Amino acid sequence: MSLSISPTLSNWARREHSSHAAAGNVGDLAYAGMVFFVVLLSLIFGGGTRQGLWSDALVQVVSLPLLAIAILRLKARASPSEFRLALLVIGAVIVVPILQLLPFPPWTWTILPGRAEVAGAYRAAGVPLPFLPISLEPLTTLRSLLSLLPAIAVFLGVLSLRKQAEFRWLLLLIFAVAVVGAGLELLQLAGGVHSPLRFYEITNVHRGVGFFANSNHQAAFLYSTIGYAAIWASLARRDRSAKVAFRLTVAAVLVVAIVIGLVATQSRFGVLLGLAAGFCSIPLAAGLASEANRGRIVKLAMAVNGLALLLAFLFGFAGFADRISEGLSSDVRWPAARITWKAAVDHLPFGSGIGTFAPIFQRYEPVNLLAETYVNRAHNDWLEAWLEGGVASAAVICALLSCFVFLAYRSWRPADPNARLVAYARAGSVCAALLAVHSLLDYPLRTTALTVMLAISCAFMIRAYFGVPRHM
Repeated sequence: MSLSISPTLSNWARREHSSHAAAGNVGDLAYAGMVFFVVLLSLIFGGGTRQGLWSDALVQVVSLPLLAIAILRLKARASPSEFRLALLVIGAVIVVPILQLLPFPPWTWTILPGRAEVAGAYRAAGVPLPFLPISLEPLTTLRSLLSLLPAIAVFLGVLSLRKQAEFRWLLLLIFAVAVVGAGLELLQLAGGVHSPLRFYEITNVHRGVGFFANSNHQAAFLYSTIGYAAIWASLARRDRSAKVAFRLTVAAVLVVAIVIGLVATQSRFGVLLGLAAGFCSIPLAAGLASEANRGRIVKLAMAVNGLALLLAFLFGFAGFADRISEGLSSDVRWPAARITWKAAVDHLPFGSGIGTFAPIFQRYEPVNLLAETYVNRAHNDWLEAWLEGGVASAAVICALLSCFVFLAYRSWRPADPNARLVAYARAGSVCAALLAVHSLLDYPLRTTALTVMLAISCAFMIRAYFGVPRHM
């Protein structure tokens, strides 16, 4: 009797296991699709820098389901250390605006710099001083906090992905947006200053902007994909012949699109960082090659960089040279930086409130600068964070930078240098470093799209740290 029942039980167990595996695969596919959908919307609709845009609100709302599911999924699948580190990173990002939104008693906020006018207004109206937050414009700070939702959701979402195929599809999605964005730039230039393909009211009408409002940010998005393109092409040697041809074709199309797109933006610092990203692609590619093939891979990477420079010259280097000839001495960045520094010192130690740069700057702005242009950002994200968040922002930035340096160091010195996760982490470290440097002269991370790119890069670095065996 037992002999006849055992095969039946065995077959039933196998069917149950197969059904559970199929259900798991469907769940994984649906979850990955949710991550890709939020990333796609962020890259297409998250190119603005002003608050109150419907496009930003759309991405924030769509990211909420992913945020909830990603937290539960990460808690169930990640190691306790990985889960704690992810929460610590998120906590560090949101702690300053949250603290600035907490109500404080009058005897606390009235002694802070820059609050005398607020207290005087209440006294003049004969109204008792209420509990107020540290931020001088709480609604603006709240909007700034909400703007972080897509990046946080994508960070947790990518961190919860576990299959190599999911990472490949994510890169393909980013590459597709980059190629379409570069093509959109050409159509915008062809359509002139009144082109309906410029999707933001305040934008650079004489340059290509793609899906962004600012040409510098379009350039930042393009150069942030270069490191990923390098590892995409380098990993082709591990695939079957059909996949090799596909990978190399995608890489070739992407390189051409990036070069043409960068030149069309006419972003001086963006093109410079694009060249830096190109040179960084050489060690990225070499790190994935065997000892026997390393020399050939390095030569090939150098040849691709040389070809990219030639294409840049052919497709409008003269126009970019005109931008260089304009010089940096007359740029509004330098007087804006001096004014921002003075305002930041005056609002120490707690800052004016996240997102309050524009109204604070207007109080300090001299008449001659006011007549020239409208300054809505400091064009130096580090300095702007110092003004808005004070000492707390500086401490958080130092902590996050230390974490980044540690993870980047570990990704470039792994136990298994040829692991695919390590390749993604190395490209992520290049992307994050370039965006951080760009933030010295601009504000790329004030856009939802580029904060999502940073979030993806950081997630790759953490995944590699916890997902690749390490030996002391």
